[in-house]
Amino acid sequence: ATTVVATALPLTSQPLPFPLLTGRAGFSGFPSPAQDYEPRTLDLNARLIKHPTQTFYLSATGDSMEGWGIFDGDLLVVDRSVTPRLGHILVAMLDEEVLIKRYALHRGTPHLCSAHPHYPPLPLEGTDCQLWG
Repeated sequence: ATTVVATALPLTSQPLPFPLLTGRAGFSGFPSPAQDYEPRTLDLNARLIKHPTQTFYLSATGDSMEGWGIFDGDLLVVDRSVTPRLGHILVAMLDEEVLIKRYALHRGTPHLCSAHPHYPPLPLEGTDCQLWG
């Protein structure tokens, strides 16, 4: 199976309920007992999202991108405002199918490429394709 996006998930303005742990390099000794009671959370939106109206989460399925570190079930952050460039991994809408691929030249023409050798490059010439960064 190709790497197909299974689900698009909306961004949320709420911080994630995961505790944010901190550490210092070169620190020795015992941490302060008060650190256990510091109410902090990690707001991934504030850290990762530059263009909230152009950004969404995607859930990946399939094995075609495992060689580039994208595995079945991975959650991806996609910013549609990023200009696609050759060599980048991106999301493409090709023939009504949403794919996660690497945008590359193959034999001199633009293609969508998988990391898995069983999936041949998909030519973009003459297709109706949208590319999102």
